[in-house]
Amino acid sequence: MGSRAAALVAVLALAAALCSGSASAAPPWANDLALIRRGLDRAQAMGRLSAAEASTYRSTVAQAAGDLPRLPGSRYRNLAAVVHEVAGLWKGYDEPRGRTLFAMLAFNVNWFSSHWDRKAGTDVVDYSDGIWYRAFPGLGFQFHPLENFGKLNSFVSQQNQSRASQLAQALLARAVSRNGGLAWEYYFGFEGGRPPWISGMAQAVAAQALARAGTLVPDPTLVAASRRVYATIPSLLRQSPTGPWIRLYAFNNETVLNAQLQTIASLLDYAAASGDTAAASLAAQLESATDGLLPRFDTGYWSLYSLGGPEAPLDYHQFVVRLLANLAKRTQDQTLAAFAQRFGADLTEPPLLKAGTPPAPIYPWPADGYKDGARYPFWVSKRSTVRLVVANAGGPLVVSRGWHAIFWSPGRIAPGSYTPKLDAVDLAGNAAETVLAPVEVRLDTEPPTLSAKLVGRRLYWRGADDASPWLSFRITLRRGGSVRRVFLAAEPFRGSARLRAPRGAWAATLEASDSSGNATRVVLGTLHAHG
Repeated sequence: MGSRAAALVAVLALAAALCSGSASAAPPWANDLALIRRGLDRAQAMGRLSAAEASTYRSTVAQAAGDLPRLPGSRYRNLAAVVHEVAGLWKGYDEPRGRTLFAMLAFNVNWFSSHWDRKAGTDVVDYSDGIWYRAFPGLGFQFHPLENFGKLNSFVSQQNQSRASQLAQALLARAVSRNGGLAWEYYFGFEGGRPPWISGMAQAVAAQALARAGTLVPDPTLVAASRRVYATIPSLLRQSPTGPWIRLYAFNNETVLNAQLQTIASLLDYAAASGDTAAASLAAQLESATDGLLPRFDTGYWSLYSLGGPEAPLDYHQFVVRLLANLAKRTQDQTLAAFAQRFGADLTEPPLLKAGTPPAPIYPWPADGYKDGARYPFWVSKRSTVRLVVANAGGPLVVSRGWHAIFWSPGRIAPGSYTPKLDAVDLAGNAAETVLAPVEVRLDTEPPTLSAKLVGRRLYWRGADDASPWLSFRITLRRGGSVRRVFLAAEPFRGSARLRAPRGAWAATLEASDSSGNATRVVLGTLHAHG
């Protein structure tokens, strides 16, 4: 037997041993591999996969079984995650899903057998068929339809016929039938969506890219396929207050601005390349709905990612500005042009800062949890990184628009008046600052005020101290040459306690200390103890 054949037998024996052992002893991926094999057997028996396809995929599974036990760290975790993902879809294997899932699994097996994972968002091409995979640390490399059709659009723009044709054909081989048309599925869970799920924006970009590729190559089958892709778009729309809006993710109803704008641009390109007048009409409807809702995406200082949602990250805000400007130029829509200018100006305008109520004097030493620091409320106009500039200040904070507070707890610092400054830098790097109200740092040198009395063996007290959260008591009892002491620690400013002492009459003195050690002495009189 040759060495390669012997190695394959060893791999299969290992996989069989792992899958036949007790469930508690087998690693999770061993159960996943068993489920994948079951899914392949089922799909072949139902005629959804040919014998040749199923055999090829079983070889990939055997490779994964051989690699997983020896992979270190994140390489192991990433490949195991992809195996788990493929196993989760075991009932759905057919020709397009099988091609997508097992080509993705094969890519991950080959990659992690000799490479570490990559930074999130890194795209790597599989040169065997031209498909691109995106890195999601912890999930391995994933098939990402939007990214692939974005690459196809780039190849068309570059007039690269060979790369465009190769990628277009590879993507068509991965298309599934949905809603009477062609769709491309995502196979990883995301924002509560369970796989397989689709994206309305990705479908629009797919129609655009295939129609453009079909015109470039030229290949009428690609243009025909783009029409089948467009057929899925109506089912991926929802009604916003002003008209139809594309679902970025089919599984939720978020009103996402960049998804709507990109869909309009994609449909305009698709309509121009395919001659589909219905798509041009839908693009106009989406544009009208966008015009009506754009003011609600404007905070006055930045754009919102989704209606009623958070401020857009910098790359999405910039993306929206580019889309608005391009669409305004194409359609002569003055509303789009106005917001392109507004949102564009946000990229160069520094954040606005407004200070709130100034803090009272603080007593930072000792650190007793009371008046140890100053609280500075402030308002900022857009998402920014803010930093308090003053001695012994803490680290920066990243805050969204609105009211927040930043704290200064300086610790052991010289008494005096300190005037902090607040710096803010927005997502685009624009900086602003404001001088805050001065705060007085004090050292507590005043003893607490205190009144106290004995009633029988019970001590009652009432005290006050501006700079301490509690009082500690030392009660000294004297009788002849005998001295006894009773300690009460960290007591409230008002309270009582029963004192214990040996039988007899004792002269009692109370000493109350605040957290800084300043003390007040009170003569209590005679404590009569009865044992």
